Amino acid sequence: MQSFRRYLSAAVAIASIFTASLSFAQTVALTGVRVFDGTDKAPLDNATLLVENGRISAVGPAAQIKIPGGVQQIALKGKTVIPGLVNAHAHVQAETDTKLDVRDDLQRRLQLYASYGVTTVVSLGSSDLDELPGIELRNLQREGKADGARLYTSGKAVTGRTTEELLAALDRVSALGVDFIKLRLSDSDKDPSQESLRAVIDAAHKKGLRTAVHIFSQQDAQKALDAGVDVIGHSVRNQDVTPEFIAALKARSVPYVPTLTRDLSVFVYESTPEFFKDPFFRRGEWLYKEQIPTLTDPTYQNKVRNNPNAQAIKKALEQAKRNVKLLSDGGVSIAFGTDSGAAGNPGRWQGYFEHVELELLVESGLTPKQTLIAATSAAAKAAGLPDVGSLEVGKLADFVVLNADPLANILNTRQIDSVWIGGKRIP
Repeated sequence: MQSFRRYLSAAVAIASIFTASLSFAQTVALTGVRVFDGTDKAPLDNATLLVENGRISAVGPAAQIKIPGGVQQIALKGKTVIPGLVNAHAHVQAETDTKLDVRDDLQRRLQLYASYGVTTVVSLGSSDLDELPGIELRNLQREGKADGARLYTSGKAVTGRTTEELLAALDRVSALGVDFIKLRLSDSDKDPSQESLRAVIDAAHKKGLRTAVHIFSQQDAQKALDAGVDVIGHSVRNQDVTPEFIAALKARSVPYVPTLTRDLSVFVYESTPEFFKDPFFRRGEWLYKEQIPTLTDPTYQNKVRNNPNAQAIKKALEQAKRNVKLLSDGGVSIAFGTDSGAAGNPGRWQGYFEHVELELLVESGLTPKQTLIAATSAAAKAAGLPDVGSLEVGKLADFVVLNADPLANILNTRQIDSVWIGGKRIP
């Protein structure tokens, strides 16, 4: 009980600080800073970024930007500004045994994401427990009554074997006002036919909703692609992707979201990982502590070591990393996602694992610049979010100020000086 009270006190304290930050809007000029705008453009040195009414009103070389009189100026020489990270496949779900109000539990998770520089989260898959609270929280955000990372949600996944079952599930979640549709394929005879899958995707499109699909194999990814899906929501992990598959993704402009840390989380807790000692990890300890006792328990770790699926996923992750490079080299858009926060799956750390995902993408062969594009403008485009993902005039002022340049070393995304959402600096 004492432990729970500490967690609750921390959550309440953080919530009050975040809420206080909503009470004012800033007009501010960041000066002397290096700006990476999230696109393929070269970064700007000694730049000015002007924020007004929650949006970017100007960005460019200092000599070309006129700062209005009376505007607060923040000198950031030696620092780098990047767009806020956009997670195109995450989960904002409450654990079934949460002792908090479910909406409050979801709120603190969005605040944790934000503290790590993840300013937009697309939650692809809710449970019965948190589907409606998640939609309510998203609505409160849009009314300016809640904070944290911007939330977009699919509600519960649309599942079923027949066309009728799928369409009924689609109608239910679309009536709730979801932002996205999550579909699932599992390489089994319980999956819908190609025709049924196409029917539900077509129906979603008529409702103005984009679709993402859970897959493991290239066969299922191809099936979804042929049915018209908008986003491949995981890695192909059963084989090298074929040139034909690469060409089809590119021709249809379908982005690919690797979620490499999803696979890492399946086997990494066969022992106590070194990152548990990382100060950057431990900044989220006020929430992470809830899962650490389970993951450091010798009995739990022994189960992971002896779980055939966990051991098989080690090889699957290496396959996934190879495919990221093949697809990127083939011109397919790689979009950022982690599958973090899925309830019932301890150790998928919201906030921290986004930075591990960046590291794994670079290990897969992407450059730091390609990786940052994936995590910003490409992820925003994959999710159909035109207002976020890049530091361009008119976009929402969601960005991260870093103490070191991530284009030189992707680990520098962890050198966070400050995080801003809608032109407001968060704690």
